[in-house]
Amino acid sequence: MKDRLVSKRLRVLLFLSLLCAVGSILLLALRSLNVHVGPFWTIRLPASRGRILDVQGRLCAYDELINVAYLDVDYLKKANLDRLKPHLQLLLKNFKINKNTEDILSSKQRFLRLGEGLTRDEIMSLIPTEMLPFVSIELETRRRRFSDFGMDKILGTVTAGRAFGGVEQALDSTLSGKKDGKIFLRFSGFLTLTPKLEALESPIDGKDVRLTIDLDFQRICYEEIIKAQRQNQALGTGAIVMETKTGKIRAMVTSRNWNDVVLGYFEPGSALKPIVYAIAIESGVLSGKETFNCTGQIKPVPELDVIVRDIDTHGSVDLNRALIYSCNSATVMIAKQIKEKLGEEKYYDWLRKFGFGEKTNVEIAGEIDGVLRKPNKWSKIDFAMISIGQGIGTPPIQFLAAFNTIANFGKFVKPTLIEDSPTLEKRVISEQTVTFVRKALERVVLEGTGKRANVVEVSVAGKTGTAQKLVDGKDKEKYFSIFVGYFPSEDPLYTVLVYLDEPSSGTYLAGEIAAPLFASIVKRILQIRKEHPLNVPSSAMPDLRGLTIRDALLILNQLGVKNIEVEGTGRVKEQYPEPGSIDFKEKTIILKLQ
Repeated sequence: MKDRLVSKRLRVLLFLSLLCAVGSILLLALRSLNVHVGPFWTIRLPASRGRILDVQGRLCAYDELINVAYLDVDYLKKANLDRLKPHLQLLLKNFKINKNTEDILSSKQRFLRLGEGLTRDEIMSLIPTEMLPFVSIELETRRRRFSDFGMDKILGTVTAGRAFGGVEQALDSTLSGKKDGKIFLRFSGFLTLTPKLEALESPIDGKDVRLTIDLDFQRICYEEIIKAQRQNQALGTGAIVMETKTGKIRAMVTSRNWNDVVLGYFEPGSALKPIVYAIAIESGVLSGKETFNCTGQIKPVPELDVIVRDIDTHGSVDLNRALIYSCNSATVMIAKQIKEKLGEEKYYDWLRKFGFGEKTNVEIAGEIDGVLRKPNKWSKIDFAMISIGQGIGTPPIQFLAAFNTIANFGKFVKPTLIEDSPTLEKRVISEQTVTFVRKALERVVLEGTGKRANVVEVSVAGKTGTAQKLVDGKDKEKYFSIFVGYFPSEDPLYTVLVYLDEPSSGTYLAGEIAAPLFASIVKRILQIRKEHPLNVPSSAMPDLRGLTIRDALLILNQLGVKNIEVEGTGRVKEQYPEPGSIDFKEKTIILKLQ
């Protein structure tokens, strides 16, 4: 496609250049003004930036050629100005430039940019014949981009050949054109110019980049976060979908007008607890058989008047139930043991192993480190507050990568936006440790704080996080709510993070507002996924409503269902048995389409 584009560009350029070059009237006009017309004409052919494509090859950003007219003000000042002033005024009027002739002639500006057009004829029609010797038409490139569904936050911009933000700036050395091309024409004749192509130097364009982003995933995530923002009257919302084993980002959306996914940070709240529990088990601080007594509140440091409270009193809980029900008291007790047995320095080192406090180096300009202070700057209570996700600031992309270590069986994988990037991974914790935590995270969704993240069609595991925000150093009734999870829980394909900043419609708990947002995105991913069907739970009838008949039949086939009747065309509108029914495999499944 790119070769055809260059070939077409050359043909159009040659045709228009020749059209402009021939004609005795123009030649005589130039000679009457003592303008030297030599035997050669060199035409610049600008190099283009590489295209940016989504994972399926759809254009997200590209260069288009435009013709730009420039007035040579210095050269004009040397001509017969009295005769040319009326024509200059007409030129300015034609190009809708709100200046008069005196403004132009008194300016110290060497060249004045008049305007642009997609074709040379479009520009030529605006130039009075008497002004032709003083106007040059240059070929330039203009960057076009797909900005819907939050893609502008990922791509960045290109202005006057300079890249700002996003992938454009991060990969500028790859994308930017390397060398302009040239066309050399030789002219002969007197009243009529006869051109001949003497030589051609093709431009060296920038390289194309194929993103990991899937525009279908991007669209559904964007639609869902906008809906959630409106329903919950939130200040901002966002979501990231990452392939669990490769780190490839399939969607990255935010409702803000800047990319807070990499440029902002939040306190993760209880969503950090699975990582804290994994650290305690992996380091030998806990055996996994401990029990804790939750009275509904705890004082982490006896001499400080700070009390950490739970929403409910959990009583005696083992390690599993403490995580399932997100018990703050038990987590603070665990953090105290980490401090006593490992020390704050090693606790800090463990958090760094999960990637906290440092950039992921995802390919977007401006990524921040987040906030993870060194232990020598911790207060007496920081060890406890960090364990429940307060006093630590993490960009959403950083937190997703850290949590994905649990989903990916103990291996940290670097997130990436470039499809052909190699997978970079390192083992952080053992499979034995992560298996313990993963089982608890499955139960979080089935019976704990994340029940509203449950999806009938596929097994899900994850964790809620609700963090009270500090305003001017004080707790206010403002919260940050997140849910982070993965599916299918047995062998994850995707890890997903969703967040809502300052929901104000009456509820703020992550289990009530973030978990349903996660479930909505997962359901829509299941609808559009084409590579192969996902593993689905076999104990209950899945919800097939909204699916194409192809995807519905794939799921039923995977479940071993043989007797299926289909009525109508389109997507599944109704189904029998209903979602969640048991003992459905021996029944006739009826799917009504519309």
